[in-house]
Amino acid sequence: MKEKKKSLSLIKVIRRIVPMVFKKMPVMWTAYILLGVMHGASWGILAPVNQILYDALADLALIGVDGNMRYVFMGALFVALVTVGQQVLNGVHNYMSGDVLNRKTDGSVLRVIALLKVGRLNAEMFEDKEALDDMEKAIGGCGNTPYLLMTFSDLIFFYGTYYVVMGVYLWSMRPLLLVALALTFMPVALSQIIEAKLWDKLEKESSPIRRRFEHYEGALIARDKIKETRLFGAFFFFRRLYMDTLALLQQKEWSVHKKIAAITLALNGVKAAGWVGIMALLFISLTDGYITVGAFAAVYASIGMLFSLFEEIFNRIKWNVSGTLGKTHNFMNVLELPEPNLYTNVVQVDFNKGIEATDISFSYPKADKPAVDGVSLRIRPGETVALVGENGSGKTTLVKLLMGIYKADGGQVLVGGCDPAQTNKTALFSQTSAVFQDHIQYIFTLAENVFISDYEAGGEMTQETGSQYDEEGVARQIVTGKYKDADEVERNVREKLTAAGVDYTDTATFPKGIDTVLGRDFGGVEISGGQWQRVAMARGMYREHRFIVLDEPTAAIDPLEETRLYKQFAASSFGKTSILVTHRLGSARIADRILVMDGGKITESGTHDKLYAAGGKYTEMWDAQAERYVNERNSHSK
Repeated sequence: MKEKKKSLSLIKVIRRIVPMVFKKMPVMWTAYILLGVMHGASWGILAPVNQILYDALADLALIGVDGNMRYVFMGALFVALVTVGQQVLNGVHNYMSGDVLNRKTDGSVLRVIALLKVGRLNAEMFEDKEALDDMEKAIGGCGNTPYLLMTFSDLIFFYGTYYVVMGVYLWSMRPLLLVALALTFMPVALSQIIEAKLWDKLEKESSPIRRRFEHYEGALIARDKIKETRLFGAFFFFRRLYMDTLALLQQKEWSVHKKIAAITLALNGVKAAGWVGIMALLFISLTDGYITVGAFAAVYASIGMLFSLFEEIFNRIKWNVSGTLGKTHNFMNVLELPEPNLYTNVVQVDFNKGIEATDISFSYPKADKPAVDGVSLRIRPGETVALVGENGSGKTTLVKLLMGIYKADGGQVLVGGCDPAQTNKTALFSQTSAVFQDHIQYIFTLAENVFISDYEAGGEMTQETGSQYDEEGVARQIVTGKYKDADEVERNVREKLTAAGVDYTDTATFPKGIDTVLGRDFGGVEISGGQWQRVAMARGMYREHRFIVLDEPTAAIDPLEETRLYKQFAASSFGKTSILVTHRLGSARIADRILVMDGGKITESGTHDKLYAAGGKYTEMWDAQAERYVNERNSHSK
């Protein structure tokens, strides 16, 4: 499903991300660049300003006070002004980078871009472990990318300006001084390139190991896992896995640190030799008359700053570039993932045309066999179809293909006369509702948990046949919605909760009625799994729809209550196209037609009586369930 990812160079990362960020924050980034230039220039001009002061002091010592004190005062004033300005610029520059740009670039730009991108990906990509890894790491990469951008900006505009000013100054005195510095710094730069590659390689190798490490850590301390871990006595088992994985991570990191230490040792040797050579050249230049005493003193005083800033550059490359480039690569890899044309081909989906599948197949990533294999069927408008079969027979996958959530590997699906792969997703899903077994438990109020399925209809919206554009310039259809006032929303919520069997008037369970927050994380109440399933049923029925899917949403509800809920569902969905996925065959009898799936294929189709009389797979499953229920009833009667 996915092509092998190519390694991304720093230049490619910068070329892709800088325009993206600059477009969103042009004023702030322009201000940051200008600050960098002024800050770097303030450090660079300090050397020639110091030379003026030192030369004036040397003349004062040789000639005397007359006529020279004014130059001393002027030199001291220049040095003081440049130093004060330097410190002010340093403070503002640091504030802009740490407290302003970092937070805004991460939270307001990059995370939004990453989330919008993930939201546009094909749903089947979420079944791909590698793609999921990329998506998860991309969010982490958002937090590191601003450091990379600011470091890159500082390298060019702050450090670059400083070294340009110093380079011009040294060249004007004696070009050989500049050449000596360049020769000293070049080997250091080459060694840092090697170091950056080591950090990038470590990040790639460590990511899957770190995921296992975090999983084992969660098994030891996570609230939703600690009960089973303690009950089954698996604490020491997970601790051993945790410690082994930690040791493996440390081993890999230690190996890289040893290589880096060797490079650093060689780098320090080069620096020391270069410093000695430059000092010797300074003495020769002074004795030969190439430079004045003031120039000698100014350059001598600047040598430490030259090496200090150069070392600072490589430390920033080490931690802000080498350490974060791999994480930024994760962010970039997600941006490179292919995405469907979600917001093009805005057409009207007509469910009066039903739903049709022709020889469709679908396989999950790295699966040995197709989950759906050559299925063809037609669901008539307003028909209720039940899908039954053993676990792993392909029921849920087929439903996702028929809804247009997944794209078939082969064959064709038509939903309301439209191919989902070529249809605007907003238009496709605007008339569709669903209740899944793995429904979401939103930490919202009870009412919000229901009307979130059609929340856009809670306000006034306009209908347009054209398009508007989102933050990344992707054409997006404006959804048509029907205005509902607060009273109408509340009435509808209460009606659907009642239909789903949720007693919102029970103050022992819902102290604030439909305004009760569900979930203890935000100070709300905890409800049972069965109650959550009823809430999910109410949510699915609340959404205005022409097509609805119930994919085993009542597993935690007893069979009698499930039958009551499905009858209520059938009544509320009369005239609408419905698919019911269930493992309880008694509930399937409410459907107009029952489809039996086995091994990714539809093997039987018909009413309950017809299928049972046929003596096939359906009969086998029905008899097995009936025997189980009889045994359970006899057991309870003893």
